[in-house]
Amino acid sequence: MNKQQKQDRVDTLRHELVGVEGIVIAENQGITVTEMQILRNEVRKFGGKVRVVKNTLARLSVRGTSLEVASDKLVGPVLIAFGSDPVGPAKAMIKVAKDMPKLVVKGGAIQGKALDASGVKFLSELPGRDELRAMFLGTLSAVPSKFVGTLSSVGSGFLNVLTQRKEQLEPAA
Repeated sequence: MNKQQKQDRVDTLRHELVGVEGIVIAENQGITVTEMQILRNEVRKFGGKVRVVKNTLARLSVRGTSLEVASDKLVGPVLIAFGSDPVGPAKAMIKVAKDMPKLVVKGGAIQGKALDASGVKFLSELPGRDELRAMFLGTLSAVPSKFVGTLSSVGSGFLNVLTQRKEQLEPAA
């Protein structure tokens, strides 16, 4: 590979990493093509990508970004997973690593902070961006629905009191 081809690969990866808040780095020695396809598909479900790149080219691609703190993990045969939601690739990698002992998660980075393997595992247990949005919307909609429920219960409670009073007065009459 000549110098221009290497620069093109660095530029391509740097362009892919624009706007990415987190990456996960894993060792990929001994992973078969089929296993790699399974991994790529799983990461793709979470809106992410998996790239196998040369370590020096990957280090050059992340230089000057918030992901540079993970450069020390780029040693040996590695792959990187990344996506717009930093939790998605971590979830996918940990899920696939349970079934593939050859896939060893080394670490990663999120918003300028380096993560070790246990940090990536912890990140994978957090809710993703879409899950957080759903939880937030649920919280927002819960307040008005509880308020409406409270208002309607006052009226129905008052109606129950009147009905019971009517039933008390009818046998006496």
